[in-house]
Amino acid sequence: MRKWDVPRSIQILVAGGFINSMGNSLMWPLNSLFMHNVLGRTLTEAGFVIALQSALMLLGQFISGFLSDHYGAKRIMQLGLLGSAVMVSLIGLFPVWSVYAPSLIVFGLMSGFVFVPLNALVQTLWPEGGRRGFNLLYVFNNAGVAVGTAIGGLVAQLSFRWVFLGNALSFLIYLVVVLVGLPKLATLPASARTANNKNTVRHDAGFPALMALSSGIFLVWSAYIQWVTIVPVVMNQRGFSLASYSILWTLNGIFIVTLQPLISLTIRTWAKNFRRQFYLACLLIAGSFLTLWGHLPYAWYLVGMLILTLGEMLILPAVPAAAALLAPKGREGVYQGIVGGAASGGRMLGPFLGGMVFDHGGNSMVWFLALGFMLAGSTAFLLYGSLEHQ
Repeated sequence: MRKWDVPRSIQILVAGGFINSMGNSLMWPLNSLFMHNVLGRTLTEAGFVIALQSALMLLGQFISGFLSDHYGAKRIMQLGLLGSAVMVSLIGLFPVWSVYAPSLIVFGLMSGFVFVPLNALVQTLWPEGGRRGFNLLYVFNNAGVAVGTAIGGLVAQLSFRWVFLGNALSFLIYLVVVLVGLPKLATLPASARTANNKNTVRHDAGFPALMALSSGIFLVWSAYIQWVTIVPVVMNQRGFSLASYSILWTLNGIFIVTLQPLISLTIRTWAKNFRRQFYLACLLIAGSFLTLWGHLPYAWYLVGMLILTLGEMLILPAVPAAAALLAPKGREGVYQGIVGGAASGGRMLGPFLGGMVFDHGGNSMVWFLALGFMLAGSTAFLLYGSLEHQ
């Protein structure tokens, strides 16, 4: 993709997303460890709090999708960025359980008001870009992950307080970028721009496929999230340092940036439609869990992360792009809210079930659980493929 093909508004969203992703990646890989090792909570408790956070994020994504279509995606995104900054600042200033737990949960709600309007803005501001806009946002967000995780473990070893305050600063910077850089058109409600548009009758036609798509990403995230919540604890128990775990996510971001030509070639030559992308992604993500069995050397975690990354590169930017194709005019926010809420549902269920299974059955049972989620997710995408053109 040539730089000059990309509208300035998309470049602004991508640049702000990079900064925000860098700040987020200081914090999110370390939440379970912070609760378990610093605050002295069990993994079941940690999983329960993360599940509640995801539940509120799910609610926020549904609500923000509706509000974006009626009041403008830019306004709703600004609200989410400001609210997220406040919640994470509270955690940084008062890193105790009585503040951490409720602030992290409300942070989930506010985060839901960021990413759904962001996807709706990408679709609205660059409709002719198709999947390119979503993929560009995804690549630069993960470049931010590579940078953030590269320093996150080191910052956490100095003080977890700076991890949270750094994340809060990234939300404030993104808020300024959105306020200053985006055109006024983005503040207009989609419903006002497309009033009485006859294409809205497609809502019922595309909705069954959207539900199958949402079910698939719900199940995929239920498995994927085990790499965030259970893998760091397992590695810590086996004597690997916090920095060695953070390096995995640094590599995740590097892989996403550097392996784009490989993914593009795969899409051009074989995975030419979303359905095939989803099937191959499910196979790869499931394969990543096979590398985690047994007391294996660190190199196997690197291999697992590579396989996981290839899978996510095929599926994560493709799901909002697929939802965009299904969405009628004026309902972009609602459709993005549904698939975004489904992803949050997976991030809610996965840590809770994974934590309980780990506490009672050990890590091998968690990997079995993840494989079950991936098998069910493949079935949901099979259904999506049969419905998308009806």
